[in-house]
Amino acid sequence: MFQTLFQFDYNTKNIRLFLENAFLSAFAANILEPAILFYLTYNFLDTTLLSLWFALVLFIFLFRIFIIKKLHYFLSVKSDKVKPYFKVFVGLLFVNAFLNLYIIILSISQGIPTTTIFIFSTMIVTITAGSVSTLIGVFHVYLYFVILNMVSFIGAILYFGGEEFYLFAFILAIFTILILKIGLKQYRLIDKITLMNETFQTIYESSPDGIILIQNNRFKDCNSSVVKMFGYDTKEDLLSTHVSAFMPKYQDDGSLSMRKMLQMVKVALKEGHHTFEWKYIKKDKTPFWVEFVLTKIYVDGEELLHAVYRDITKRKELEKEKAQFQESLKKQVAIEVENNRKKDEMMLYQSRLAQMGEMINMIAHQWRQPLNAITIATGAIHLKAQKNKLNTETAIELSDNIKKFAFHLSATIDDFRNFFKTNKVTSITDFKKLIESVLLITESSLKNNQIDFQLEIKKLAELNTFENEMKQVLLNLVKNAQDALKEQQPNNPYIKVLINGTTISVSDNAGGIDESILEKIFEPYFSTKTKKDGTGLGLYMSKVIVEDHCGGKLSVNNTQEGACFTITLEGEKNA
Repeated sequence: MFQTLFQFDYNTKNIRLFLENAFLSAFAANILEPAILFYLTYNFLDTTLLSLWFALVLFIFLFRIFIIKKLHYFLSVKSDKVKPYFKVFVGLLFVNAFLNLYIIILSISQGIPTTTIFIFSTMIVTITAGSVSTLIGVFHVYLYFVILNMVSFIGAILYFGGEEFYLFAFILAIFTILILKIGLKQYRLIDKITLMNETFQTIYESSPDGIILIQNNRFKDCNSSVVKMFGYDTKEDLLSTHVSAFMPKYQDDGSLSMRKMLQMVKVALKEGHHTFEWKYIKKDKTPFWVEFVLTKIYVDGEELLHAVYRDITKRKELEKEKAQFQESLKKQVAIEVENNRKKDEMMLYQSRLAQMGEMINMIAHQWRQPLNAITIATGAIHLKAQKNKLNTETAIELSDNIKKFAFHLSATIDDFRNFFKTNKVTSITDFKKLIESVLLITESSLKNNQIDFQLEIKKLAELNTFENEMKQVLLNLVKNAQDALKEQQPNNPYIKVLINGTTISVSDNAGGIDESILEKIFEPYFSTKTKKDGTGLGLYMSKVIVEDHCGGKLSVNNTQEGACFTITLEGEKNA
């Protein structure tokens, strides 16, 4: 602290504060005070000396005014000459103080009246006290000025005034200490305020976000980021432009920009703050987006809006690109879904064709017996007619048999047609009805291959599903088990169907599926059969039907005796 007492290195804020009252200070110190001193000492001092002194003080006043103007100019252009000129000004200040003290001390030493000395003291005290407002921003100068004036004056009256001035000198000393203490306190307060202002100004100017003060729907002040953001050259150019020039006529939602902005301002004034996104245009008409935060504040009793702008143009562009990408992806997914749907339909069609071929073989087995019976019956009619032994009873009996066998053939055709009927509407059924429908078609083939069919029902539940599609799946599982048993030829071959609520399993004792291909059997066109016997679509389409169409699950695992396929549907209802 002691080392800095002799330094005059003040920042521009302190000097600017000092200059606010510099002219009045110069007038009081170089015009008013010297004029009073001239008047009071005119009868006691040499007129020539006094006139020369007054002329010198007046010259210093003019020089101070010149320096004040220079300092104002250098501050406005931010010149590095501010501090050298300020030091010259301080020097003039002390020269003027020395000149005044010289006349005062000279007058006291010449034995001027006591009343005049008290007038001198009042003048000194007034000038010194007034320096608090003019010099407090440059505290070191204030400190030297007070000491120079008060200490010199106190010393003069003690030396030349006699014992009657001891008490008065003591009072002036106390006063000196008080005004120094008050001055120091005010200086620290002002310095703290100045530091806070500088900190705020630094944050205000260096902030990458734009900051604007809005009053009566016009820009009152802004930082450099706003100037750059809007593409203007200077702050003055921007502030002199009407706010309508910064906005497109319409926002992206189709609303008028000015009308919507007034609504946003109204919300901010009512709620105290408001945050929203806004589209602006630069000076060259280039659009850009900002995140807008409006906050109501009060400055010097006036209601203002403090606005913070954050440029989010890149974010909006990314959002737009993201939306376009998502829309493109959505269309692509829709195309792929449609392609997959068509592919699945084609595969389902191929699978049905393959199943129809297998069904024809099954029907051939079921038709062989009634056709043989019909052939025998017609042969008997023909033979008896040749021998004239065809009586009425025999003819009726044989014709009834033919009719019964023909009905059986017709029923088989109906089962075949209903089994493959396209039905896109769900219906209420259960696994027992579905497997019985499958048995109507497969029973004859199973018997011909001496395969035992076992049906076990632990629990029965109603299902709301696509009935014909689920029949095709069960038919495919039963037919695959039959083919595996025919190929492996185990002792006592069997197919076991277990129904437990909304779960049905189809298992056999054909030895199971090789573990190396167990995970591949549901892939399209994968088959363990020869190309002549299999298409590789049966299990794939079965999984598509169960999981994609019916919302269930189809799985497979090996048991100790063979493979076990399990279907589980959701939404159980007790039957």
